[in-house]
Amino acid sequence: MERVPFDEARELQIIGEYKSISPRAPALPRYNSPITPRENMKLLLDGEKPLWMPSSADCFSFAPKIIPDNVARGLVIDADPLDIKDAGGEDFFGVHWDFVPQVGGSMVRPGSPKVPDINKWEDYIKFPDLDAYDWAGSAEKNRELLSRDRMNEVWIMNGLFERLISFMDFENAALAMVDEDQQDGVHRLFDALCVFYDDLIEKYQKYYNADAVYFHDDWGSQRAPFFSLNTVREMLVPYLSRVVESCHKRGMYFDFHSCGKNEMLVPAMIESGVDIWCPQPMNDYKMLLEKYGDRIIIGVQPEITFESTEEEIIAAINKFIDEYGKYDRVLCRFTIMAGTQRKAYELLYSRTRQAYNS
Repeated sequence: MERVPFDEARELQIIGEYKSISPRAPALPRYNSPITPRENMKLLLDGEKPLWMPSSADCFSFAPKIIPDNVARGLVIDADPLDIKDAGGEDFFGVHWDFVPQVGGSMVRPGSPKVPDINKWEDYIKFPDLDAYDWAGSAEKNRELLSRDRMNEVWIMNGLFERLISFMDFENAALAMVDEDQQDGVHRLFDALCVFYDDLIEKYQKYYNADAVYFHDDWGSQRAPFFSLNTVREMLVPYLSRVVESCHKRGMYFDFHSCGKNEMLVPAMIESGVDIWCPQPMNDYKMLLEKYGDRIIIGVQPEITFESTEEEIIAAINKFIDEYGKYDRVLCRFTIMAGTQRKAYELLYSRTRQAYNS
């Protein structure tokens, strides 16, 4: 990629905007950049040096309403917004989720798991027919949102372990991962889920021109992972790697959402072929970048909140770039920051655009 010198006056011209459908996030400016944010993100993902530091704001995160999981979990990003009174209900597999307005999310009511015996899960679980969904109608409705200037990243809300939790409740699912008498049932379920996710990812690519999948599977708590690295290698890596391959064989990327202090599980993510992991701040960002940054892209969150003033934003972004701008494989992971994001986005672009090409 030719290293185009930074022309601040020309490049910071706003030639359009990327509209937001969230009331918490503003529209972001479309700069007169030498290449699109999508092309710049692809440089990072393909192992080349981008022209500026990519950020999550360079992606359009899409959680279509047609997906029962998204409605059940109360997280829909779609041209047809979800009325909050309709959040909750049954997911793909008939598991009922209760939406909790106070926390803005849903949970499965514990105590009556859909799968009481994982070794007999086939007696309780029916896989949906994805061909029965109106994918073409959903794609047409969202056509204007699915820009080719930014990466289209489509969510899969319930990954492998999270799906197991939804079927069994947390305690039973965690035990099944390590109990030799139950592991065969878990393996059979995960094998079937890989086939299902492969079909779903094909639909995402065909109808939404998806560039990436944002795959949710929490592996830890605030203090430690839920399981050992050996358990992850035995029970999750063979299947996570298949979901990753479902993306890669279609020219798509795999962005892993996995909450918790999961530093010790990063080798398993790398072995699975994960492209991006954006850890929560309780993880040691610098250690991760130094130790693993040549094999996986690490997303780092600047220290900005909803309440940050413009002066605090400038200070936080400058500090962030001073600390992380030297790493080639790093992604700036913005949270939804209402009015603060526009200024942060401008400063990140201008500073790293200059630094990356000096």
